[in-house]
Amino acid sequence: MNLSAAELSTLRWKSTAHSVAEADALLARLWSSTESRQQISANTSPDDNGATPLAVRTGVMNLVVVAPGEERAVGAASSLTSLPRNPSRTLFIVPRDPEGPPTFQARLEIFCAVTPRGDGTSACTELLWIDASGEAGRHLSSMVPQLSLHDLPTLLWWDHTVDPTSRDLKELLRGVDRILINGADQQGVGVEVVRDLITLSNASGTAISDFSLIRQARWRDAVASAFDEPEVAPYLHAITKIRATYSAGSSITAPANVVKPTYHLAWLASRLNARVTAPLENHAGTWSGAIDEEGRRIALTLEPVLDAGRSGTTLALHITAERRGGVLELSVRADGASTHVRASINGTPVHERTLRAKRATDAELLSQALELGEVDPLSPSILRTFAQLVG
Repeated sequence: MNLSAAELSTLRWKSTAHSVAEADALLARLWSSTESRQQISANTSPDDNGATPLAVRTGVMNLVVVAPGEERAVGAASSLTSLPRNPSRTLFIVPRDPEGPPTFQARLEIFCAVTPRGDGTSACTELLWIDASGEAGRHLSSMVPQLSLHDLPTLLWWDHTVDPTSRDLKELLRGVDRILINGADQQGVGVEVVRDLITLSNASGTAISDFSLIRQARWRDAVASAFDEPEVAPYLHAITKIRATYSAGSSITAPANVVKPTYHLAWLASRLNARVTAPLENHAGTWSGAIDEEGRRIALTLEPVLDAGRSGTTLALHITAERRGGVLELSVRADGASTHVRASINGTPVHERTLRAKRATDAELLSQALELGEVDPLSPSILRTFAQLVG
């Protein structure tokens, strides 16, 4: 795996290791003395006073990336190039043949900022590229804690499908502060996997961030903006139906991942403080369920649309509310650069707006995760409701 030319320009040190203990010892010795840190800074340009900046490791967090192959790992690595702050130590782990012989191969690299921070130091970050097969690849829970900096929080980015029944994953979650996944990448309909992972994270005390949920912030803003309008606001607690349409790919009989549209329902249900009375059930691709808000039933529907883009993508969100003879119809759609919201009462338009809000990239979402250092404050309640909707 190769880093980009921009990253290579700041490479200060590299080595290899053939065991977890060897990699840990190499890095520990490297920062153990002023002389060794000066070794890392040897190629750094002198400051205005002619002094060479002393290398200092950043104090941000551990980032652990588990990817199913080199291409995926390199893609994840490219996301780091645009981050305003880099993790102190990043482990890129590529699990190989789980039934093969136990092997561990690591390439250790240290990158330092080309421009000193202004206080006589050069901020550095560590990257470990790890190929693990056989027993080593199946037991990441014994590898990650030993190779992480113990005084910093750890973010685990699981960049492939998750198996919530894995004993190793259960052990691994006990040693990390947060796991970052993409629910839309999970196998089958996806919702059971995410539900089981929510249960697992609750047991381990590990927070969850899901790219699929974070990306929907622009949809949530569009809905909120509509209910800020005087004509629409009175209908907020008079909702009777919530329907999300999603792309079913080329066949309704083949299971489509419905994590994204389910998140829309979970968000609205959690904001309304509604109770799930009928978990979602699938009938030929159409999912239906119900929630209750203070005695009022709200019907929930996920409706498939054939040949409408990437399978599982939310196409539109529709909200119906009825109050004093008035019927509100609110719809939200999104494209790559904006969201479009339209509201009408008894067929008469009362609000229509296009919000500039592009779809966030993995790099932007990762940057957000590193900058905030915590999950979206809305996520816990949305995830709890999501688990209840799945049943």
